[in-house]
Amino acid sequence: MILRALAILVIGTSLGLASALAAVWHLGGHGSVRVGPWITPLDAGGPNRGPYLRAAAALRATLALARQEAIYFRAATDSDGNTLQGTCTYLIQGADLPARWWSITLYGTDHYLIANPENRYAYASANVAHEPDGSFAIHLSPTRQPGNWLDTANAAKIVLLTRLYQPHAAAAAAPSHIAMPSITRQSCP
Repeated sequence: MILRALAILVIGTSLGLASALAAVWHLGGHGSVRVGPWITPLDAGGPNRGPYLRAAAALRATLALARQEAIYFRAATDSDGNTLQGTCTYLIQGADLPARWWSITLYGTDHYLIANPENRYAYASANVAHEPDGSFAIHLSPTRQPGNWLDTANAAKIVLLTRLYQPHAAAAAAPSHIAMPSITRQSCP
């Protein structure tokens, strides 16, 4: 009888923890907006965020300021919906984002920066090289690329995090209308 009760307790606790972890880890559907491959929670730093969103912010180490102060977009897939792989070459193309300052940072799926000899982990509005038309292009690749390049050689899978600090009022009001950069897979071994 005691063993049966203990088994039920262990199974119930395991299922509860697994479902909570899945809800936190895959947060992005409920209360979030998708713009192409980019996902942003609508209330990441707001006063009405629930326990799952708070746990997701803590797990992913995002500062989680209120949307009027910062908007966070995460991408784990390319624009065609394929998982981002460190062995592939991608091109991120877009225009300056509607914020006082923005950045696009490359992480491993463990949410840590990927070690690389260049010690470059991100491009931002302050340092990205622009094309003649004002747009930008950032290459993600395990081999050196011309121009803006982030090294993916030490990661099997990758994740991108875009931060918009002090977003324009229209962007903060409607993040779904922000023209986010495309992520195009160019080659994959």
